[in-house]
Amino acid sequence: MMTDTVHLSSGAALPGLLARIHTSVANPQDGAARLLFVAPPRFHLSPIDLRLLRREARAAGVGLALVTADPELRAAAAAEGISTFRAVARAERARWRKLPDDGHLKTLQAREAAVIPPPDSGILGPHSPTGFRPTPFTRSFARGASPWWTTLLLVIVLAGLLASLVGAFILLVPSATITVAPASDPTQVTVSLLAVKDGKADAETGVVPARVLSTQVSGEARTKTTGRSMEAAGKARGQALFVNRTSAPITVPAGTVVSTATGNDARFVTTIDAPLVANGRAEVPIEAVLPGPTGNARAGTINRVDGPLSLSVFVTNNAPTGGGTTAQVGVVAEEDKERLQAELFEKLKEQAYEQLNEKLEPGSFIPPETVSFLALSPTFAPFVGEVSPDLFLNMSVQAVGLVVDTEAGKAVALGRLQDAMPPGTRLISDTLRYIPGGVTVKDPQTVSFSITADGMLLNALDKRAVRNAVLGMSPEEASAELMKRFSPVEPPEIHLGPDWLPYIVPTNLPLAPWRIRVNIDWDTAAQLAQQR
Repeated sequence: MMTDTVHLSSGAALPGLLARIHTSVANPQDGAARLLFVAPPRFHLSPIDLRLLRREARAAGVGLALVTADPELRAAAAAEGISTFRAVARAERARWRKLPDDGHLKTLQAREAAVIPPPDSGILGPHSPTGFRPTPFTRSFARGASPWWTTLLLVIVLAGLLASLVGAFILLVPSATITVAPASDPTQVTVSLLAVKDGKADAETGVVPARVLSTQVSGEARTKTTGRSMEAAGKARGQALFVNRTSAPITVPAGTVVSTATGNDARFVTTIDAPLVANGRAEVPIEAVLPGPTGNARAGTINRVDGPLSLSVFVTNNAPTGGGTTAQVGVVAEEDKERLQAELFEKLKEQAYEQLNEKLEPGSFIPPETVSFLALSPTFAPFVGEVSPDLFLNMSVQAVGLVVDTEAGKAVALGRLQDAMPPGTRLISDTLRYIPGGVTVKDPQTVSFSITADGMLLNALDKRAVRNAVLGMSPEEASAELMKRFSPVEPPEIHLGPDWLPYIVPTNLPLAPWRIRVNIDWDTAAQLAQQR
């Protein structure tokens, strides 16, 4: 039988619910013979609403049930004969009540409201419906005269009973509580471990997992060049005489190029505009194009004008040019490259190693011995042999290392330490330390290292031996005996009882060992051990 489950919204109203019942009847192809309403939290339906829903569902021949956690709604629905459930899955599997009509529902409600009187108090009386007939149970004892020996036997028995009671009182009533804080001793275990790339942790063989971690950093640096060379420095300057060979005025613009024709041509440019009248002349300041002594031209050697202006003017220098000098300048040497690359490589190595450690997850470490560095794309400017006071380098460095799972190694060390602990002892967790040892790189995927687990161990105490050592002793004697035999960290505390029996204060510990309770104060022992 199919169940049509409808999840109601918090704002659903009665007309919508009635319409849904009619929709289920109007669509028989859905095969739904049961309609399940799933009510949201704090959804309310009044008893009248529930009654109308029951009548409509019964008239339509559709089974009706309600899923809700509200106890009031569940009670109201049950009063109308509507099945209620707490879960949808349970409702879809369970059988539902058949919806009653109004007459049958009133009969059920009246039957539930009927009061059944309790049975008559005389159920065991002569008119009991069970038919039980009690009969009085009486018995008489005949008492005759007792002989003298029975009286004596009775006195002996009573005296023995009294002595037993006194002995039991002495043996069982006294009690004692002994609180002992055991001493502590240092303990240490060193384990050799093997970190294997992509391996699985194995406490038996001491294998812990490891993984590869890489990073890349970039940087740049500069250094002064150490090579030296004599190079042209100052530019030569002088005066050039321009003569206008035409009958029209001409202007020699600034930047006009003139040169010598002596085989080692020196080129000069004018620095200002020079207007020339027809067949006129004028001297114009000039400056060498290139620095150096090649611009120092003798008088009368500057005689060429570049460009179309050469057809209109004539040029010469009446005086030599001067000021072209040489100077010692820096030149990039091969040693400068090697030194700068080595310096930047070391700097980037440190940055890459720090970046690797920043990427580490808690509980892991990278042995420095496993880290390899590779220089990538070193770019120098300028090149070797070029004139420059400084050499610049831009380079990247890739670092690759093996990350070791320290927590797995600590777990193995702790397990070995616990295996080595004598029975009954306890390890003070706050004193536990893990000390890393040396690291040996066997191959790029395997690292051998050691971890030492160090801590304080609380000694074991046998409670039975403590009880048996102090039976019947005074508290002072018992304390001295316990200090001598078991060496606790401080004198034991001994309390005699019982506290519930007034006016009786025992002076010695009980003779019965089961009347002595021994408490081992591990917390106090741990605190005192850490203060030492």
